Amino acid sequence: MSWMQKLFETYEACAHNPEYTDPPQVGDGGKEAPALMPVSHVGQQAHIHVVLDAKGNFVRAELLPPKTQCIIPATEDSAARTSGAAPHPLDDKIHYCAKDYAGGKKNLFSMYAEQLQAWCDSDQSHPKARAVLAYVSKGTLTHDLTQAGILFADASGVLLTEPPSENDNAGKDTIFSRLQPKKINGSTVRDQGEALVVWSVLEVPGDMEPRTWKDTSLQQAWTAYDASQMQQKNLCMVQGVECAVAAKHPRNIRRPGDGAKLISSNDAANFTFRGHFLEPEQACTVGYETSHKAHNALRWLIARQGYRNGEQAVVAWAVSGAAVPNPCEALLGMTDEDLLRDDEPGVSDALESQPKAPPNMGMIFSKNLRKALAGYRANLKDTDGIAVMALDAAGPGRLSVTFYREQMLGDYLGKLEKWQKDCGWVLPVRLPDEADGQGKPRKRTVHAVCAPTPETIARIAYGRRIDDALRKATIERLLPCIVDAAPLPRDIVDCCVRRACNRVGLEKWEWPEVLAVACAMYKGYYARHLQKEEYDMALDENRNTRDYLYGRLLAVAEYIERTALDLAVDKRPTNAERLLQRFADHPFATWRQLELQLSSYEQRLKTSSRAGLLVRAQKVLQTIYEKFVPEDFSSAEKLSGEFLLGYHCQMTALYSKSEKEATTEATD
Repeated sequence: MSWMQKLFETYEACAHNPEYTDPPQVGDGGKEAPALMPVSHVGQQAHIHVVLDAKGNFVRAELLPPKTQCIIPATEDSAARTSGAAPHPLDDKIHYCAKDYAGGKKNLFSMYAEQLQAWCDSDQSHPKARAVLAYVSKGTLTHDLTQAGILFADASGVLLTEPPSENDNAGKDTIFSRLQPKKINGSTVRDQGEALVVWSVLEVPGDMEPRTWKDTSLQQAWTAYDASQMQQKNLCMVQGVECAVAAKHPRNIRRPGDGAKLISSNDAANFTFRGHFLEPEQACTVGYETSHKAHNALRWLIARQGYRNGEQAVVAWAVSGAAVPNPCEALLGMTDEDLLRDDEPGVSDALESQPKAPPNMGMIFSKNLRKALAGYRANLKDTDGIAVMALDAAGPGRLSVTFYREQMLGDYLGKLEKWQKDCGWVLPVRLPDEADGQGKPRKRTVHAVCAPTPETIARIAYGRRIDDALRKATIERLLPCIVDAAPLPRDIVDCCVRRACNRVGLEKWEWPEVLAVACAMYKGYYARHLQKEEYDMALDENRNTRDYLYGRLLAVAEYIERTALDLAVDKRPTNAERLLQRFADHPFATWRQLELQLSSYEQRLKTSSRAGLLVRAQKVLQTIYEKFVPEDFSSAEKLSGEFLLGYHCQMTALYSKSEKEATTEATD
């Protein structure tokens, strides 16, 4: 359990930092508040805030903002509860803490009151807990909340399951808008008893924080009391000391409401441990405090810096809590220095897909990469260890560690740098732009040099309609390529190349990204698997390989035809675009066909204002012809993914030169 040891050490190193334990509330309610919670506490979504005085008298009540997350005390059973009856010690649902609640199980309040009474009678009691006990013992919570307009009940005092249409508040923000609907006998209902109540206690001598979920002294009092109730002691296999061990382990790891657990031994009937052990304790024992600290650290890390893909979560962290780049996310930010060009209004469709890359873009990429890595090194030490962990759940109750690595800082950042250099390419990125005059949001395409993320690779390889299982499996297969510098899977590379060759089967806006990712994947595969010289992101005019040269020929043919079509304001696809798949399979025969079709477009350009472009393109064609070996040129062998690199680099070079320069050449 090295991953649990690393998480426990992370908690110990970060628990005393107020920046980690008490950050501001997150506005996104779908994500848990990224706070490192104390032991014996859980994060819950609260709905109602009740204010009391120090003697337990009702003062007022209010609805909390939607999806408000609060850290509340919890027992081992209540933290792990799914459908069973296990009350939280202080803050809980109306079901538990309202004595006058009509409906549900009758003994829920007695369980809640008995547990709270035991805490208040102990040496670890707290004045706010005693005030809450004094109030709930009166049995007026439901009545008070109904009188305050928070809850809605009928004439007999039974809470309603749907908003009353005749009520003035029916169309406003009420408790019904906070609750999740349930299907009962074919009808949709909302049980107001599911609303969770949190408390504030005023007028406590020497107290500066009335909110119970923010009071550290209350948290410490409950933690001490909960630890005193632990009876079972055994060897903790994480710390190696004898202490109180956990019988049940926390859930809500990836998000609030997540019922999957990493450690579970409550299934004694389906051979979870039968056949190997008589009791679950014989398999593994983890200290109660150790388990809670490790799970709290993991929950905090995923909410703070984790990558989420449905039920899959990937997180990378350092024990010190400093920021660490995630292998599943982009390493370089979209700053002005990272962007090569913005789309210009009025540019033709062919130009929109081609980045106007500067000749020193490799130097710009290396500079930005070093700057990004230096930013992470500034907050870390070379001796810091980095852990990378991937989690996934095959079902609703069991969570698995699908990938785990521990590396030193230098090794980890070195592997990320190698991934960026091996698979770095000029990728199109869609960014939101300022709204137009009518307030409609627009998007613009920019080009940045970086390696594609695993999620992007999965979408390009298998299509944008890829199912979740295949996407998660592809990301898991690509993680070792990033973290361990393993060779790229050949089947994924081939899928990217095949989709790039099927240009007619792609949307117009989709093609540039598919082409760029295919080039990046083939470049990375070539560098790692074949162990040969690396491809340059700019046009390499000294490369004489057959596939690369054929790709350059295709780019020149498309450039000539597209230029001629633009003169006639014709938006139809060029012959090179339509025959791309056939060109990849039969380059020699297809090129003869394309070459014959180019003659009419060349005649059109000779008598136009763009004759200079034709002269430059014909010079490039002649240069490419001279580099071919005759036997290679006439070979019937299929082209590899290398021809896409030649095509992309040549097309970029052609569009990078201005028309003014080309016109000057023609005049001379």
